[in-house]
Amino acid sequence: MTRKQFDEQLAALKDLLTEMGDLNCRAIADAAAALEQQNTALGGEIKRVERAVDEKEAEVERLCLKIILKQQPVASDLLFVTSAMKMVTDMERIADQAVDIGELVVKMSRLPYADIPTEIYDMAERVKEMVGTAVESFVSRNGELAKETCRADDAVDDLFDEVKKKLTHVVYKEIEDDENGEQALDMLMIAKYLEKIGDHATNIAEWVLFMLTGEHKKLN
Repeated sequence: MTRKQFDEQLAALKDLLTEMGDLNCRAIADAAAALEQQNTALGGEIKRVERAVDEKEAEVERLCLKIILKQQPVASDLLFVTSAMKMVTDMERIADQAVDIGELVVKMSRLPYADIPTEIYDMAERVKEMVGTAVESFVSRNGELAKETCRADDAVDDLFDEVKKKLTHVVYKEIEDDENGEQALDMLMIAKYLEKIGDHATNIAEWVLFMLTGEHKKLN
């Protein structure tokens, strides 16, 4: 295999990961819109996006194995391919958690909506940006962007703490009203899924830094 062919495969790998990142951002945006608009139909759309992510994950894994077996990359190229194989696991889980949010929206639709903490929407927007930045940092091999993603996770954690505080108050206040209490717990689960998406974005950024330095450190 010539270097030109190898470079074309690396470029194809970048394209696939960019597409996965775009799909994940779309799934997060759809999950937030489903909650805000009380639009249960978006749950089906999120599942379609999640299936597309799964297909991209399989493509990435096949391409990485093909590159390793046929090209036997070394040094920075090997770190690039290895990191890509690690990243797709987190990217697939992001889509799964967007689906989980969609399913909770459907469950919550059976009751009149209680007040939704605005911090949940802030969380959705921030984790969507984190996913986009993390993938961009990989494609451009930009360590500063990867570190920016990791730092952004602190703000997401702070927002989650605010949501938890507000919803815990609702649960205790409405202890005699099972419906309101249950819905508050569902909203708390949505916030938890968003927090986990932020963690997965941070994991992706950590693999970018591994690709650049050869050292894997936990930063969240």
